[in-house]
Amino acid sequence: MSMENRLLLGHSCRFLCVHDHASGLRALQCVALAEPAADGGGVMPVLLSPQGAGVYLGVVWWHALMAGLAAELDMENRLFSAGVRGGDGLPFIHVLDCGISAVHAVMALRQGQRAVVLEAQDRQAEAARTLYQQAAGVVLVHRPAIISPY
Repeated sequence: MSMENRLLLGHSCRFLCVHDHASGLRALQCVALAEPAADGGGVMPVLLSPQGAGVYLGVVWWHALMAGLAAELDMENRLFSAGVRGGDGLPFIHVLDCGISAVHAVMALRQGQRAVVLEAQDRQAEAARTLYQQAAGVVLVHRPAIISPY
């Protein structure tokens, strides 16, 4: 489970690293059982991709995984209240780790990704951060600390 609570996109958050549909469901179910809903003052779950996944798996894979999790949560309709939504309408926030690739971070932004991890510190990374800022997105300069993935 994650151990970092930060403010991200206006919510107090718990970061959870997931690598497939089953691990995403386990993570969300554990958060739902352990903590009150975000609308009740609790934390919003933030699903974090594996390290560098934006480069080797891509944003299309990540968005398909997130949409699949959201669809299953909506069908179950027991983990989150309908009013608690992340910035893109999903019942959680998600962050794609692009490692040191500013190019992949920008490609992800062009495909609708609102939050990424981008650890590079060069001019391309500065330009990518500026683009995310202009689009009201979030760039984390370091991968959040995670104790164990799901």
